[in-house]
Formats: sequence, C-alpha cells, structure tokens
Amino acid sequence: MRKLFPLLVAAAALADAPKPPSTEEALVANVATAKFADSTTPNATKGMQAAVIGVDPTTKGATAYLKTPAGTGLPAHWHSAAEYTVLLSGKGTLTLDGKQHDVAPGGYVVIPAKAVHQFVCSAGTDCMLLVRRGGPADYNFVK
Repeated sequence: MRKLFPLLVAAAALADAPKPPSTEEALVANVATAKFADSTTPNATKGMQAAVIGVDPTTKGATAYLKTPAGTGLPAHWHSAAEYTVLLSGKGTLTLDGKQHDVAPGGYVVIPAKAVHQFVCSAGTDCMLLVRRGGPADYNFVK
C-alpha cells in the first residue's frame, strides 16, 4: 500500500486538473484571453508557449495557439497525424518535404501525416499560430 499511495495521489491530482473543452462542442476562443504556458514540446526553444483551446474527444487531437519567438522554430520533424495551421501574426518559412514556402499572416497550411516539416519564425517579430492536430501530438525529429 505504501508504494501505491503516491500513485493514487498523482491520479487524483490529474483527475482534478481542468480538462480542455471538446472541439466538438460550442467553443469561442480569443488569443487575448488564452492561458499560455511554456511549451513542453521536445526541442522547443526558450520562449515558445502554447495555449490549448480544446481537444477532439475522438481523435485526441488538440487545437492550440502557439507563440514562437522571432528567429526560432523547431528542428525538422514529422507527426503520425495531419496538422492544420493558420499563421495569425508574424511571418516565417515553412519547409515541407524539402520545399520552402514563405508564410504570412492569414496563411493556411495542411501538413499531411508523416510529412517532414519545419517552421522558422522570421527575425524581427514573434509569430502566433493556430494549430489543429488530426490526432495526438507526437514529435519524430529528423537527424
């Protein structure tokens, strides 16, 4: 029982943690009131932040705002599920399967499952993105 007690306490804490709303129910989000936290994404640079808006109850894919500091981004990687992204502010370069694309505010990107990609926010101003994932976020970095 002594070994089980810490697990029960941890499970109770997780059960009490607020759950993100479902993306399949009525939802109105505003970046100005979003609750940002430092990114827990592997290889995230200092200053990257995320605010989860909701989670699809079927696919477990999250929708979130992402802040990326100017001049930074994640190394090249791929995910097991598709990713749908809108650049809300800033500008940057998306490399998708080896081809570079300039992305400006309002730009919409669909990244198919397993497509190698990297977004780098341009120098001079931070980037704000809205990302919806087609399934749980996994990061498979390319060496």
